[in-house]
Amino acid sequence: MNSWKWIWRMTALLSGAATLLLAVGFGHGAQELIFPRPNVVDTEASANAPLTNREPSLEDGNYRIVAVGDSLAKGTGDTTGQGFARRTAALLDQKDDKEVRFLNNLGINGMTTRQLLNELEEPGVQYVLKEANIILLSIGANDLFQGGEALQMGSGVPDSAAAFDEALPGAVERLGEILNMLRSINPSARIVYIGLYNPFGDIEELREAGNQGITDWNARAAEMIAETENMTLTPTFDLFQRNPGAYLSFDHFHPNSIGYERIAERIVQGLE
Repeated sequence: MNSWKWIWRMTALLSGAATLLLAVGFGHGAQELIFPRPNVVDTEASANAPLTNREPSLEDGNYRIVAVGDSLAKGTGDTTGQGFARRTAALLDQKDDKEVRFLNNLGINGMTTRQLLNELEEPGVQYVLKEANIILLSIGANDLFQGGEALQMGSGVPDSAAAFDEALPGAVERLGEILNMLRSINPSARIVYIGLYNPFGDIEELREAGNQGITDWNARAAEMIAETENMTLTPTFDLFQRNPGAYLSFDHFHPNSIGYERIAERIVQGLE
């Protein structure tokens, strides 16, 4: 009898432990999906890659597209995995007689302006960027919103006005450095910066400060881009302002497939 009780108790303990591990694993997976951390890049491997020792092939007469930056550049939230980068390539392929080549997507989840500046120092990254004649850039959202962490359960809503005031000056300065580095790496490519939107425009506590912070950011970005030849800013603020639920993915931060398609359409319009 005691033996059966012991077996029953051990079974219950093992079952409880398995359930706890499953819950922890699911929670960690959800956290990584909704608020992704930066990927780890093997910089040594990039630096030693054979292709970095060759001059890039600058073919004329076609589109050579590279995306660089954060999780929006990568396409996080798009169930098809295309994001605005590959959707832009597909739309150009439909509209133009030129050959379209999508060279690479260098977007990294959780990337900030500071991290991107370091990434642009890598020879492998520079090689890919030199190959392009269209560079699609998305950066800044993680600097201003900390990856959307305000919506984590139990974290509460931060003093967003103060957070924007603190984050904006340094992030804008680093954006200018990024634009200058991209132009130095590739003097002739068309650089398209994807303007920011407020993913929390339908949340009362975050709407006003978020709208003001993003408006200030986009205005400062537009000023810098206007001063540099062959750069454009693709606006997205109004798309998500009117109906954020229609264009945001389930994490309430990244665009969904339709949102990325609308952004791609804006990019193509700006390239015409």
